Amino acid sequence: MGKVVANYLEAVVKPTYLDLAEKSDNLYKACQNLYQKRKAGTLTQNDIDAACKAFKAARKDWEQSESFLYGAASDNEIDPHIDSWPLDHDQLTRALNDASVIAGINGDNPTKYVYDNNGNFDSVLGFHGLEFVLFRNGKNRTVADFNAEKETETGLTSVSTVNEAAFAAAVADDLRNMTYLLEYGWLGATIPTSHLNQLANAMWVVNGTRHRGLSAKLIPYRDYLQFATKENGMFASWHEILNNIFIGGCSGICEEVASQKLGQAYRKATGTGTANDAANYIESPYSKRSFQDYQDNIYSIKNSLYGVRGTENISTPVQYSIMNFLKNNNYPKYNELNSALNEAIAALETAKKSGIAFIDQPDNPQVKTCIDKVDALNEALNAAGTWINQQTDK
Repeated sequence: MGKVVANYLEAVVKPTYLDLAEKSDNLYKACQNLYQKRKAGTLTQNDIDAACKAFKAARKDWEQSESFLYGAASDNEIDPHIDSWPLDHDQLTRALNDASVIAGINGDNPTKYVYDNNGNFDSVLGFHGLEFVLFRNGKNRTVADFNAEKETETGLTSVSTVNEAAFAAAVADDLRNMTYLLEYGWLGATIPTSHLNQLANAMWVVNGTRHRGLSAKLIPYRDYLQFATKENGMFASWHEILNNIFIGGCSGICEEVASQKLGQAYRKATGTGTANDAANYIESPYSKRSFQDYQDNIYSIKNSLYGVRGTENISTPVQYSIMNFLKNNNYPKYNELNSALNEAIAALETAKKSGIAFIDQPDNPQVKTCIDKVDALNEALNAAGTWINQQTDK
C-alpha cells in the first residue's frame, strides 16, 4: 500500500501541481502582455489568442487536480479563491467603476490590492474572472472588442476595456501566487527556486494561511500523507489514506460534477429544481467549455486511480496504481469500477462533441445521460472506498 501511495504522490499529484504552477505563470505573462499592449494601443489578435491558449492550458491542469482538493487546496481555501462561479456582472461593474479599485489595480502593487480587497469582487477572481475577460460566446474575444473604449456586454457598458485588461493582469498574478502556494503546500521547498522567490516577494499569501502554507504538522502535504502510521502522518494507516483518496478526493469531485456542476442548471431547466438550485450555476459559460471542464474532473479521477497522468490516451493502469492494487487483491467489483469510469468519460466526450454547449441547452437529454453516468461512477468509487477501508495494511 505504501508503494501505491508513493506512486500516486510522485506520478500524479506532484507533476499536476508543478505543471499547473508553470502554466499559471504563462497565463500571467500573457495577460500582462495583453494589458500593456492594450494600454499602449499596440494590441493584436495574436496577443489575445495567446492569452486564451494559456488560459485553457492552466485550466486543464486545475480541473485535473480536483480529485485531490483535500489538503492544501481546501485547508487554505485556495479552491474558492481561484475557482468560484457564477460571475456576478453587477459586482464586476461596481468594481471597475470604483475609483479606489481602479487606483489599486493600477498602483504599485495591484496583485496585493486584489488579494487584500477581494471581498468586494470575490466572484470575479481567478479562472472565471479571466474567462469572462478573454472569451465571449464560446470564442476568443477580438482585438476590436478590446480596442473599443467601453465594454459591449449588456449591463457592463460603463466599464473601460483598459481597466478591464488591468484587472485581468492583477487577477492573473493573484492566480499565479495561489497556484505557487498550492504547489508549495504539497511539495515544500523542492519547488522551482523562481516560485519560492515569488512567494517570498508575496508573503501576504503565505501569511494568510493557518500553517504558513503547509500541513498542520508544518510539513508538506506530500510528506503528511507518506508518513502514514507515524506520529506526524495525516492518517494512522495506509488503508485509511487509500480510502480518503477514494472518498475525500475522487468521490467528492464526482458527486459535485453530477449533482452540482451538471445538476443545478439541469434541474432548473427541466422544472425539477429546488430553491437551492440556480439556473446560472454553470461553470465556464463564456468559453463554452463546461463539458471539457467536467471531463477533466473525471480524468483527474482516472489519473489518480491509474497512477499516471495523461490517461486520455492510456488504458492500462501502472504497476503501483490503486487500480492494480484492487485487481491484485481480488476486489470483486473491479470491472464495474473501471467500466463506470470509462463510461462517464465517454458520455462527456459525446456531449462535448455534440456541438451543443451546456450553457445553451442545459435541459438537453445528453446532460441527463452525463449525470447518470457520473452518478454511477460515484457509487462505484464509494463501494471501492468502503472495501479498501475494510482491508488491513499490506
